[in-house]
Amino acid sequence: MIRRIWNLIVRTVASHIPPSPLKSRLYGWSGLRVGKHVHISPGVYIADGYRLGLVTLEDYSVVAPNVVLVPSSHPNTSFVAEIWDVSKRAPIRVGKGSWIGAGAVILPGVTIGTGAIIGANAVVTRDVPPFAIMAGIPARIRGDVRTKPLKSQEALERWKKIVGAEFDAPPIQAETE
Repeated sequence: MIRRIWNLIVRTVASHIPPSPLKSRLYGWSGLRVGKHVHISPGVYIADGYRLGLVTLEDYSVVAPNVVLVPSSHPNTSFVAEIWDVSKRAPIRVGKGSWIGAGAVILPGVTIGTGAIIGANAVVTRDVPPFAIMAGIPARIRGDVRTKPLKSQEALERWKKIVGAEFDAPPIQAETE
């Protein structure tokens, strides 16, 4: 209980600091697993009950303003919780270099693959493949980052060394509705 109160205090302080290495470090001290060079924007809400280890933000990931990460979902004091098993608690993992757009909601148990992009206000209910572009409610695959015009071959080669060989996998096809 004392640890959860500590996490609450540290996360409250972190939420009021502009995006910076200090902000990321404070979020790490509050129970999240936070990699190197992670960008956490203002207004991000993490519904984990201040429990340890339910959210992992890997290196170079970006969480835009007003994103909601929900690794623990339950109806609180509603009678529904007493009658039916409607609660869910499962970790969320945001892969290296992924970008979660403003206002997106990530639900329990979701893994966002390396280099994926989540569109603004999307609701992500299932795992996201590496380099997928997902948007909508519920979020669906709209494309693959690797099919976008290449800005720099040099940068691509440098990031391949940092992230790994997933850059060379075949592109993901958009889902039809």
